[in-house]
Amino acid sequence: MLILKVIMVIFVVAVGIPCQLIDYRHRRKNAYVPGHGWSYYSRLKREGSWEGRFMMNSAYMGIALILAMLGLLAAHLFRA
Repeated sequence: MLILKVIMVIFVVAVGIPCQLIDYRHRRKNAYVPGHGWSYYSRLKREGSWEGRFMMNSAYMGIALILAMLGLLAAHLFRA
């Protein structure tokens, strides 16, 4: 569990900061309506933009880490 927490912190620092910078740059240009970021970045990914690929892949990795953390939590709860 500790290893997964360390991986989560590294992920947030290594991926979260660039994601915030990319998102800030696109929001500043009013490139998408607030609340529609997922569809905007998935469209950019389909168009081949590296920013769209980075944002979508980091979102998928974040979801996978959250599910892994929930799985480990459930395993620890039901083990006792």
